Amino acid sequence: MPVTAYLSLVRIQLISGLKFRAAAWAKMSTFIFYGFVHVVLIQIFYRFGENTGAGFTAGMNMGQAISYVWLIQVIAHILPAMSVDSEVWQKIRNSDIGIELCRPLDLYAHGFARAAALRLAPLLMQLAPVTLIIMLLPAPYNLQGPASLANLFAAMLALAAALLLACACITFTYTLLMRVTWGEGPTHIVLGLITLLSGAELPLQLWADWTQAILYWQPFAGLVDIPLRLYTGTLPAVAVWSAVGLQLAWTLVFIILGRFLLNRQFRRLVIQGG
Repeated sequence: MPVTAYLSLVRIQLISGLKFRAAAWAKMSTFIFYGFVHVVLIQIFYRFGENTGAGFTAGMNMGQAISYVWLIQVIAHILPAMSVDSEVWQKIRNSDIGIELCRPLDLYAHGFARAAALRLAPLLMQLAPVTLIIMLLPAPYNLQGPASLANLFAAMLALAAALLLACACITFTYTLLMRVTWGEGPTHIVLGLITLLSGAELPLQLWADWTQAILYWQPFAGLVDIPLRLYTGTLPAVAVWSAVGLQLAWTLVFIILGRFLLNRQFRRLVIQGG
């Protein structure tokens, strides 16, 4: 099946997602408000916390931590928990997978393309306006610029890899749900855990020292933490290739596992009716 079929699917989903401008502005306002509250908490932590080393904690100064928090709001839509495809979930729950098998498309690639489109549409719609607003806020509440031009390009490259990793994660979740029908509750718990380990709730560099090596090498750091470390400069731009290599390696792992589970499930699949 030509790649153009999947690109057309991405284009259709993008156009559909870009139509809901009112909902996008509402989400934008929510992200900015939540980000501002988070920024205030970060400032309190740095100013009144113990062992902060004159405003410098765990390799991040307060300005870098605030920029990290704001950038989370900018790229939040790539997280698996933020843009779950309700149509796919409904088909899994209702066992409507037979309809999908009638399509002349690879089912895994079809789900991957839909996941990419569902993340790109809100990201593209909110990227410029949210970034502009938070950069124009008065200091020290504003988003600071990148550590360098090289760091900016490195962060953009890592963000593209993060999008691929996010799509691989959510598609793996879909294939897992076909095998383990545990309902929505545990699924949301898993997605919440992924969000936490990505650094979207708290910068991973602010966690305990003994967790740092584990947190950096675990798969979900590539969703948020690695791109934002590159932007803020806490990870040097020269480390971009090893960082992106780590992201792509975990992406490949999730793709292989997802395809393995999907093929194994199809061997046991029975569709009744007529």
